[in-house]
Amino acid sequence: MRPARIRLLAAGALLAGWLAWLGYLAATKTNPVIVSRSQVMAATHFVLANVTRDPETGQPSRQVTVVQDLRPGATPIPAGQVITVQNIRDARIAGGKDGFQDPGPYLLPLTTTDGVFVLTPPPWAPGATQTLRPWAYIWGAPGVQEQFETLVPNRPPS
Repeated sequence: MRPARIRLLAAGALLAGWLAWLGYLAATKTNPVIVSRSQVMAATHFVLANVTRDPETGQPSRQVTVVQDLRPGATPIPAGQVITVQNIRDARIAGGKDGFQDPGPYLLPLTTTDGVFVLTPPPWAPGATQTLRPWAYIWGAPGVQEQFETLVPNRPPS
């Protein structure tokens, strides 16, 4: 066999191996959960909360139970307190989940105005024509806690 044919076979084997590796990654590593930096920077409160679903409508209940306040500020939210999140029904669950179906707890980046809590939507982007829907995150999803601790490093340890 000539050296040119050997190089061609080696290159073909490397290409086939590379395509197999990319196929494996596409099949196993899709839908990573990414915590929105802009949403975290705009939020004033971060709570872990259990969210229940209304049995009649299947929609998430606006009444959520706080498990932990991740960044207690001037007005900490005690664990066990039930708070009302006005726009929780608009929330998208990061990672491709459909609604609040997992047991939780969920990381909820909140903003409060006059004692009313809302899930913080990502800020407007230049040229945007509509308000973006807010994100909620499953706290136990891979990478969520590490990303949050990177984005909000000054919170007390949990």
